[in-house]
Amino acid sequence: MTLAHRLRARMQGRGIKSQNQLARISGVPQSSIHRILTRDDTYSPTRGTLQRLALALDTTVPWLTDGIDGAVPARRPHGAAPGAAPADGYSAELQALMSKLPADTRKKILAVVRLIASRA
Repeated sequence: MTLAHRLRARMQGRGIKSQNQLARISGVPQSSIHRILTRDDTYSPTRGTLQRLALALDTTVPWLTDGIDGAVPARRPHGAAPGAAPADGYSAELQALMSKLPADTRKKILAVVRLIASRA
């Protein structure tokens, strides 16, 4: 299995539906993700790109590159619960976006989301 196959499989397993969505979650340009998925072994992404993808997909760089299991997953952002993987791509994207915001902004957004959820 190639890097492209493992990346596609992990995206599907995490509910990430597009290259653009993975780009927003990981911070990796969509064009780099496209190169990985279409050029198979002829494109070698940088270590930093692989680390960001591994973190976004809750896996390890060795698994992405070589299919090696058993390594510790990439570090989660500060404050993220260990093993608390988002349920789907939308949750992962929200988590990635929220982690970049200041605490007071996150509180305001959470209040709005709670209001919307209470009316649903």
